[in-house]
Amino acid sequence: MYTNDEVQKLNYSFIASEIYEHMRYEYKFLTHKGMQLEKCISTLSKKLQRLPDYKVLCWSLALDELAKNHSDNAPTPVEIIRAIEVQSRHLNTVRSERADDTKEDKPFINYEHLWINADDKEKFRFFIDHKFSDVPPYIRYWFGQYNSKHRGWSAYESSLMISYWKLPFKTAQSGAMATHQYQILDYFRERKHGG
Repeated sequence: MYTNDEVQKLNYSFIASEIYEHMRYEYKFLTHKGMQLEKCISTLSKKLQRLPDYKVLCWSLALDELAKNHSDNAPTPVEIIRAIEVQSRHLNTVRSERADDTKEDKPFINYEHLWINADDKEKFRFFIDHKFSDVPPYIRYWFGQYNSKHRGWSAYESSLMISYWKLPFKTAQSGAMATHQYQILDYFRERKHGG
């Protein structure tokens, strides 16, 4: 369970390290020529401190968008910050459109309360039971932190579980979706049993 201090203060150095850990699986070259990984993490950490926390927590969406460029080189800290800014603006636009949409009568679900009061099994199943698109970004961050601390998961593994309800490709039908979900569950089943 998180205390109020843990919930309110972001560890920017840790987030910067998580971002580079996530990118390690996406890119052939993690840093550009002449750049040192530690310096990139330090620079990114300082730049993240200048952003409001709600923007910082959009980092995984920003990395997903940057990955669509299909480059061998990971983005620089400046490019990451720009992508975070773009994603946070996009989310603000979506949020304001939803506020104007009177047709949307979804009941309010307090995901923060659900997360804080969940036991270990419920935390493991959190993104199986709740679609990532409905859960606030900061809960996704807490999910990654919890799994890193209590399960030894990498940022990639937490992102994999968060993507349980994500369409594997744009026109995916129910069969492709089921295959995608089975693959995720099989991965964690094999991981649990030492496979």
